[in-house]
Amino acid sequence: MPRDLAIGNGSLLVAFDAQYRMADFYFPHVGMENQAASRFRFGVWADDGTHWVEGPAWKRTLVYLRDTLVTDVTCDNSDIGIRLRCYDTVDVDANVYMRKIVVRNLRSESRTVKLFLHHDFGLYGNSIADTVYFDPESSAIVHYKAKRYLLINAATEMATGVREYACGRTGIGGAEGQAPERDE
Repeated sequence: MPRDLAIGNGSLLVAFDAQYRMADFYFPHVGMENQAASRFRFGVWADDGTHWVEGPAWKRTLVYLRDTLVTDVTCDNSDIGIRLRCYDTVDVDANVYMRKIVVRNLRSESRTVKLFLHHDFGLYGNSIADTVYFDPESSAIVHYKAKRYLLINAATEMATGVREYACGRTGIGGAEGQAPERDE
């Protein structure tokens, strides 16, 4: 299935759909073992609400930086006065996916803005027996099954590490968490 953006290094391929949701995470062979069990969501918490970038209030521009395999994605939401500029890449030599996010507050008053990343891995191409936990030593989220481990971490100019997280069940008889109903 075609994707709007794809970045990779020959053994790791990450692809995004038109709503800037990560749709594919192929490893260790491009086209085999899609590690993404479902689309990964990305959102912003501002003004006491969560606003997923896939929502209709967001205007998205998905392109690459000129002559590179680095994405240059702009997400604008005039309703909440937030603009995101995102750069995604996969390291040429190491199987490392990175995203840089620049947040711009388009309102005059200062406010708290949090970024949300939702991921649902299906390691080895299926979701059976996947495990996830928060590792306090690295302040990261670790997904694993058998010999495959994925580490998810974050950093700002002031701090490194995941500060807020939730690890839950998915696809198990209604036990998974539900996203609240919103306008988006």
